[in-house]
Amino acid sequence: MITREVLWGDALAVEMFRTSGGLKAAVEAIVTQVGPAVGTRNTFAKLMHVTDPADLSMKDKWRAWLLLVAVHEDPADWGIDDDVVPKSIKAEALKKDLRQMVRHQGLEPRTR
Repeated sequence: MITREVLWGDALAVEMFRTSGGLKAAVEAIVTQVGPAVGTRNTFAKLMHVTDPADLSMKDKWRAWLLLVAVHEDPADWGIDDDVVPKSIKAEALKKDLRQMVRHQGLEPRTR
């Protein structure tokens, strides 16, 4: 049996495939909720090359938090705590809004 280590960014890329519309849809939802100053699709794409979230700047940790929430993941499980959310933003309300905007393709049946 061959095993392979999956890095943090690789796992994030897999989550993008499990999300309807992928990275583009997630970033569009984030920009709608937070504003365009948070970054572009390319800004968020660089997160998929990260080996350890501890190496990220606070701004990139904030972006990672947003992206993980948008794809229905718990950022804390990925090493990103809620303390990266700016104090002026209500984290729980933002989580709810982002998760409603982006559909996660899990085991639920497809709808037409």
